[in-house]
Amino acid sequence: MNIMDYISNDYTALPLRAKVADVKAFFKELPYTHFPIIENGKLVGMISKDDVTNLSNEEAELNDYHSLFEFYTARAPIHCIDLFNFFAQHNTNILPLVTNNQDYLGYFELDEIVHLFNSTPFLQENSTTLIIEKDKNNYSMSEIAQIIESNNSLLLGMYISEINDTTNQITLRLGTEDVNEVIQSLRRYGYHVLSQNKDDMLIEQLKERSDYLQKYLDF
Repeated sequence: MNIMDYISNDYTALPLRAKVADVKAFFKELPYTHFPIIENGKLVGMISKDDVTNLSNEEAELNDYHSLFEFYTARAPIHCIDLFNFFAQHNTNILPLVTNNQDYLGYFELDEIVHLFNSTPFLQENSTTLIIEKDKNNYSMSEIAQIIESNNSLLLGMYISEINDTTNQITLRLGTEDVNEVIQSLRRYGYHVLSQNKDDMLIEQLKERSDYLQKYLDF
């Protein structure tokens, strides 16, 4: 997977001399929240659809509205996860790519990057997501990986999904739907499993009923 293969130049970046009326028409036809503005091949900034829509002087040029320009970019090399972070930070569905000299190379579209990420093994079919929790000073990623792999399960990926005052939550992606043995092993090592699959929930219900029956018999 080469993220650079997903750079797009389907639509030419907007020039500084572009008229507001033309930019409004551009945004009306395309589903972008923002679009790059360039001058002499270099990125000047990003203009948002909302800001352009609110401009009343349609004969004015973008050059008259520098105060509306936003400036954010990606630089190569960059990873798919980093792109998601940029998209979220700037509340945009398009991200320009530049060189260290601010030379404009093209842009990434959020939809394309989502499709790219969706095609990775991390999100393959017949896999399971587990969320586990443990004291933040008493766990390690290597231990988690060892527990999973010792149960002959394939670990597709994991990341810290939440940090609390005393505990951390870790999201796991396993390349199997049969994760009951993994769940039981994680519990033996003191991990609290926050998400459960149907089979695991059934086992817990059977255990609860068995305990209840045992108490009844003892009574």
